[in-house]
Amino acid sequence: MEPQLITITEYCVNYDIEPDFIISLEESGIITLTIVDTEKYIHEEQITELDKYAHFYYDLHINIEGIDAIRHLLGKIDQMQNEISSLKSQLHLHQ
Repeated sequence: MEPQLITITEYCVNYDIEPDFIISLEESGIITLTIVDTEKYIHEEQITELDKYAHFYYDLHINIEGIDAIRHLLGKIDQMQNEISSLKSQLHLHQ
C-alpha cells in the first residue's frame, strides 16, 4: 500500500498554520517532506507529530530548537520505557 501524502498547502489551510513553520521543521530535520513535481508533501504518518509540534509552537510559544529538544527527550523517555519493560520481562523469566 502506497503512503498517503498531503500537500503543505492543504494541511496549512485545514489547520490554520503557516507554511514557513513546516519548512522550518523540515530544515531542522524534525520532519521529512516529499517533493512530487514542484509540490512538497507531508506523509500521513507524520500528521500526529506535526499536530503536536504545531501545538508546541503556536499554543506554547516554543521555538523550533525547543521543539527539537523536546522531541529528542521524548524519544529518550520512550526508549527507556521500552528498556524497563524488557528488563521486567527478563526478571519475571528468572523468578
